[in-house]
Amino acid sequence: MNRQCSAAHKHLPQSGEQLEVSSESSRTGAKRPAATRSGAKRPASKRTASQRTAVKITAAKSSRSRRQSKTAVPRAVLLQRLGILTFVIAAAVALLLVPARGYMAQRHEISAHRAELTDLEQQNQELTLRRDRLDDPSEIQRIARRDYGLVLEGEESYSILPPASAGLVLPRAWPFGLVQEPLEQATLTP
Repeated sequence: MNRQCSAAHKHLPQSGEQLEVSSESSRTGAKRPAATRSGAKRPASKRTASQRTAVKITAAKSSRSRRQSKTAVPRAVLLQRLGILTFVIAAAVALLLVPARGYMAQRHEISAHRAELTDLEQQNQELTLRRDRLDDPSEIQRIARRDYGLVLEGEESYSILPPASAGLVLPRAWPFGLVQEPLEQATLTP
């Protein structure tokens, strides 16, 4: 019985070793001890070449899965934090964009109204000066003579007409040349 136990102990892991399932032993369901974390391995003489490659493949797969699991959790957390940050930034932009747009529109309206107010104040000053001038009787008389041709009692008004025009000047091109000569003869003959 001791021999049977010692044979069974060969396949059990030593202290610090882990159990791994190789591709060859996965078909049979048997578990064999893997290398320790410190790197100690079972003697190579007891393993076949296919067993050694199966152990290497499973060790590489397990180290890859350990690396992925270590980085997968922070990557998921990072993606979650990035999503939250994106949402917060989008919410802040949405909340600030509407009031900012209203503020900019109000500033534009205020500047347009200020320009209009400046123009109206200038027109108001000009009209005030014109009203003050029209209060003067001499200004009223001047406007009446100039614009309406009015005169005081006992005065006579003479109008000087502008000189007669020099005539119609037509281009020397084809149909106008036929018309130009009879017009010149008609204006020369009084």
